[in-house]
Amino acid sequence: MVLAVISDTHGILTLVRKKLKELKELDYIIHLGDNAQDAFQLTGEFKLPLEYVKGNCDFPTKEELEKIIEIEGQKILLTHGHRYYVKYEYQTILEKGRELGVKAVFFGHTHVPMVSRHEDILLLNPGSPSLPREGSKKTMALVTIDKTGIYPRLVNLEEVSVLKEA
Repeated sequence: MVLAVISDTHGILTLVRKKLKELKELDYIIHLGDNAQDAFQLTGEFKLPLEYVKGNCDFPTKEELEKIIEIEGQKILLTHGHRYYVKYEYQTILEKGRELGVKAVFFGHTHVPMVSRHEDILLLNPGSPSLPREGSKKTMALVTIDKTGIYPRLVNLEEVSVLKEA
């Protein structure tokens, strides 16, 4: 399975649309909040299954703040991350992932891409395809999942390049 993981689109989808049109193999769209409505637009356009959570800028809606999904036997926590202090540290969100027994935590909020493995848990922030911060590029993640594991790639949407794999 191949997932397009995006966050913090804030209504600006130009580069995401361009990248999704280029991809030949894609099975899911995951949106991690801050304009969750963008997720509905993308899934409608590309006719792909969608999983999403709301972020701190998704004002009073019924959408969930977090959820656990399971793909190919791999459990993943989806959250925007603002409730776990991700702008300051990752220990809190890592502990939540361990408490829930997931293999990965996908989150956004910082607008800064990152991917790292902490013993048994993968942390992935796809960054922002529209409003990057701290000198980062406009990014999203492509994640391949199979029974053996979760394999993320951060993708620079301004160039054709992979920024980091884990």
